[in-house]
Amino acid sequence: MKKSISFLLASLLLIAPIAACGESADSPAQNTPAQTADTAAAETSAEAAVTDVLDNLPDEDYGGRKFNILLREGFEYEFVSEEENGDIINDAVYRRNRSVEEKFNIKFGTVSRYTVWGNEDKFNKELEKSVMSGSQDYDLVAGYAAMILGVIKPGLFINWYEIPNVDVSQPWWSPQIADSLTINGRLYAMTGDIALSLWKNMVCIYFNKKLAEDYAVGELYQPVYDGVWTFDKVQAAASKVSSDLDGDQKFTQADLYGYTSYHSTAIDSYMPAFDIQVLKRGEDGMLYFAINNEKTVGALEKLIGFFYGGSDYAVTSSKWDHEKIFKEDRSLFYAHDLRTASTLRDMETDYGMLPYPKYDEQQEKYYSTATDIFSLMLVPSTVVDPELVGLVSEALCSKSWESVTPIYYDISLKDKYNRDAQSSDMLDLIRSCLIFDIGYLNSYALDSAGHLFMQLMHGENTDLASAYAKKEKSFEKRLAKMLEAYE
Repeated sequence: MKKSISFLLASLLLIAPIAACGESADSPAQNTPAQTADTAAAETSAEAAVTDVLDNLPDEDYGGRKFNILLREGFEYEFVSEEENGDIINDAVYRRNRSVEEKFNIKFGTVSRYTVWGNEDKFNKELEKSVMSGSQDYDLVAGYAAMILGVIKPGLFINWYEIPNVDVSQPWWSPQIADSLTINGRLYAMTGDIALSLWKNMVCIYFNKKLAEDYAVGELYQPVYDGVWTFDKVQAAASKVSSDLDGDQKFTQADLYGYTSYHSTAIDSYMPAFDIQVLKRGEDGMLYFAINNEKTVGALEKLIGFFYGGSDYAVTSSKWDHEKIFKEDRSLFYAHDLRTASTLRDMETDYGMLPYPKYDEQQEKYYSTATDIFSLMLVPSTVVDPELVGLVSEALCSKSWESVTPIYYDISLKDKYNRDAQSSDMLDLIRSCLIFDIGYLNSYALDSAGHLFMQLMHGENTDLASAYAKKEKSFEKRLAKMLEAYE
C-alpha cells in the first residue's frame, strides 16, 4: 500500500523539486528537511486513511456474468493476464482483474482486433456495425486514440458523465482528457489509469551522458529545473555532436549525430510542447481552428532549420533504426516515449531523460503529451446494464491507480530503468504537465488537420497560410460533422 500512497502523493503534490510544469525550481539537492518531514507526515496520514479503493464501491453479485471488452491486438497487456508469471506488470494486472471479478462475481472476456494507423477498418467498422445493429457484443471498448474518435456518431455511445457509478473527477481518471474531449457536457471517450498505454506513451527526450561529457555540451538537467530548457538549447547542444564515422563523406545510419528521432509522433509532440493547438475553445465554449498563426510558422521554421537546414547533426526518418543508433553511442539525443526505457535497460552507457523543451523562454510552462497510440475507453449505447459497466470501469480504473500504475511508474520506470535521481524528477515533471489537443486526437475525423504541421515540416514548407487555405473548407465541414454527435 505504501507504493500506492507514494504515487498518490506524487499525483497531488507533483513532487517538490520541480514547480508545476515549472518556470523554475530548486534541484533535488536543495530540498529542505522540513519539506521531507512534511511529505513523510502526509504519507503516514494518507496511508492510515486508505485501505482498498474497491471498498468505496458497493458489493454486487452478478452471478458469474461475462464482461466483454473489445481491445486492440498488441495491447492485451492492459486487460489480459491468465496467471502470475513473475513479470511485475503482468502480475499486477492479474491481481487487479481477480479483485474486480471477485468483487462483483463476474468473468472478464476479451476480443482482440488488429488496428494500426491507416488500417483501422477492421476495428472501427466492426464496432460501428455491431452497435448500429443493436448487438450487445461489448460492454467496454478500448480503442486506438488516433482512430477511435472517428467512429463517434449520434446515439452510438454513452456519455461518461451519465454512466452510473463512474466519477471522472477522481484521480484515476485523466482530467486532461476529460477537459479536452468534453463538448456540450458530453464525453464519449475517456481514459486514465485503466489504460497503461497512456503512461507508456508519454514522450520524452533521452540523452547519452558519455557523449554529453565527451563533447562538453554542458549540464542538461539544470536548465529544466531553472525553467529555461528551450528548443534553442536543444539545438545548441545537438550542434556540437556529429561525425562521419565511416569516412564515406556522407551522413548515413553509420554515423554520429546530435539528435535523432522517428518522423511522425516524435515531431507531432513538438506542437503541444510549444503550446500550439489545432483546436481551441472560444469564450463561448465553441471550438475553432487555431493552428494557422505566426507561432506555428515560427515552430516550423525552427524544426525545418534543425532537421533540413544543411546541418549534419540532426536527423528524423521513418526508415532508420534510431534506437540502435542511440544505444551504440551515436546520438546525443533520442526523442521517443517511455516504452523505450525498457529496451534501453541493457544499454552500457548511462543515459538520462528530459522533457520536450519550451518554444522559448517566454513560454510560461513546460507541456508534455502522450503519443496518440494510447487507449481510449468507450461504452456502446447497446449495453444491457450501464450500472454494471460503470461499476466495473470505475473498479478497473481505481484499482489500476492503486496497484498497477505505481508498479510501472515507481518500480519499472524509476527503479529499474532510470540511471539517476534527476530522471525521476523529469518523469514527475512530464507526467504533471500532460496535455491533449482535441483537434489532434480527432485528426482522423478532421481530414488530417492535426497532421498538417508534420506534413509541412517534412515537406520543408513554411507557407502555412496557403496550405491551410486549401483545406479550410474541408476542415470546417468535418468539424461541423464531428460536432453533430455532441448536440
